[in-house]
Amino acid sequence: MKGETVYFCDVAPVVPIPLRNRQVFSYLSETSIPRGSLVWVPFGPRTIRGVILSCSEVARAERPSGRFKYVKSIIRESFLTDLQLTLAESVSKECMTPLGKTLRHFLPAIVKERAKKDTKGSEKPKVFRLTDDEREAVATLTDSSDDKPFFLEANIESTLRIVTGAKKTLGKKAQSLILVPEIISIPFVETLLSLRFGSDRVATLHSAIADGAFFSAWERIRSGEADIVVGTRQALFAPFKRLALITILEEAETVGYKQWDMSPRYDARRVATTLAGLHQATLLLAGSVQGLDTGLAERLGEVRVLRIGDSLPTPGAPVTMIDMRKERWKKNYSIFSEELRSAVMTARRNNRHVLLLTNKGGLDTFSVCVSCKDVPRCPDCDRALRSTREGGFRCPACPYKTKSFPRCAKCGSLEWKSIGSGTEKIEREAVRVFGSAALVRIDERSFRKSDQGKPYEAALSAGILVGTPSVLNIGTLPKTSIIAIMDADNFLSFPDFQADERFLRIIAKSSSIASSIGGSVIIQAFRPERETLNHIAEHSVATLLGKTVRDRESLRYPPFFRMFRIAFRDKTEAESERLADEAYKEFSKPGTTHGAVRISPPMKPLIPKVRGRYERIILVTGLRNEPFPEPLRKILISLSNSWSFDPDPLSLL
Repeated sequence: MKGETVYFCDVAPVVPIPLRNRQVFSYLSETSIPRGSLVWVPFGPRTIRGVILSCSEVARAERPSGRFKYVKSIIRESFLTDLQLTLAESVSKECMTPLGKTLRHFLPAIVKERAKKDTKGSEKPKVFRLTDDEREAVATLTDSSDDKPFFLEANIESTLRIVTGAKKTLGKKAQSLILVPEIISIPFVETLLSLRFGSDRVATLHSAIADGAFFSAWERIRSGEADIVVGTRQALFAPFKRLALITILEEAETVGYKQWDMSPRYDARRVATTLAGLHQATLLLAGSVQGLDTGLAERLGEVRVLRIGDSLPTPGAPVTMIDMRKERWKKNYSIFSEELRSAVMTARRNNRHVLLLTNKGGLDTFSVCVSCKDVPRCPDCDRALRSTREGGFRCPACPYKTKSFPRCAKCGSLEWKSIGSGTEKIEREAVRVFGSAALVRIDERSFRKSDQGKPYEAALSAGILVGTPSVLNIGTLPKTSIIAIMDADNFLSFPDFQADERFLRIIAKSSSIASSIGGSVIIQAFRPERETLNHIAEHSVATLLGKTVRDRESLRYPPFFRMFRIAFRDKTEAESERLADEAYKEFSKPGTTHGAVRISPPMKPLIPKVRGRYERIILVTGLRNEPFPEPLRKILISLSNSWSFDPDPLSLL
């Protein structure tokens, strides 16, 4: 017999529901279900997962009128904490993403980890000796009552020593989160922290580990057993119990900390700020090179700055600029200039290491038909296709692939010319020129779930290391006397307002690494007369940075202003244009004021077609650190659902 009471539950279905519709639905339950529980609920004709947001007891005779369905079953009680739910709601609002879609990032697959043999054994924790500057930084971090974040200018090793010192002061019960920009950085950080605290206290979260291992780490964080958490941006959503310190390594690496390819398109650094506030934790932004955003925050007094002078190698390794057009005039058609080839051979004879950097993985940037000069493009994205090892082409933005040895769609030719140099192409040429001994390539395609701990070990053993700039964030590299930027034009060719800043940061890091043993940086370019490259060659980078700062402020670009990118998509170009025009008219109605906000007319992006849909975009600019204007939010939500919202976009077009 049913009892006299029933429970009324508010549930957030874990499915994407348009923002103009309800995000929370009411269900009945015969038993009380804790907030944050994961449940099965009927939703239309389907049964889906949902998260309990509240559950209140009511007398059966007084239950609200109307037809209410019952919660079918409980998957896990109290699966999400109150603070996780608050953070999910904040991210959902900030990124204008349905709550159910946002909650997916907080719900790992519930998979039992396979039993593994313990081959590590019990090792005695290693004690790290801190310098006087580092001990002072630890004291400042742990004694401060101010809620402003810190910026620590130091290399990764020094930052981690400071974090371990702060962790010791905070105590074992307090949890620390260390975020890295890319997976490739994790093995070094994880190994160092495991040596200091023991592997049983360190939990690692990133997309390259198996579901079982991920869930096991997730549960160790929930229980408090793991008090040191290392991960990429998704680690922000873990069920922390007593979070006291959040450290963001190489915080200027915007690409690694931004989720740009799917909703919610959040910036991990902004989410970390919210997370620190919820837990009343200290936020530490760290980097060997300060970004323009943090530099402005320092001038405005928004962050407190700690500088560890002894931890930063003295910059100043000589930089050589090589005009690759002159190499072609000398009939040298290799991707290695004669000077670089000679420098690499000299370094290897002296048992020095060499690092070859390029901006892209794969074989090339794009290909051109030798007969008619046509560039093969993806039919769904209109992106230039890239070569594959199998002899075909693939799209860099979607799963589209051609068959092996495709013919040109215009003239039927089978002969193609590769343009640009990806990591795989450089690896092939390096093996041909220098031999395969001690040559290692590290990029996304060489990183697999089965060997997630190998990249750092491989980097240490490599005589010649080929990779993307993420290698510079891997940790302590071996004595590297030559760092070569193989295709500088590729770094600067994309019309991105942050391209110059990112490239200068790469040069600064490379110069610091090479200078420690008297090495050098070699830049190869087909257009060395570019403004950025010219300033580097003339040793006037400070002048270029000053101009960059002035230009951004006058153009209302970040970090002086905040930008939002709204994309309207449809299968036809005319409809995407109509949707964008409709939104712009609503935004610009007479009498509508938005203060300092500026709204651009609809424009065609650089890549107008993505995954079979045409795009038109509107850019909205507002004051620094201000949220998207509420009047515009209401207008956007009221429109059709064929739009996506990107706060703090990496690229405007």
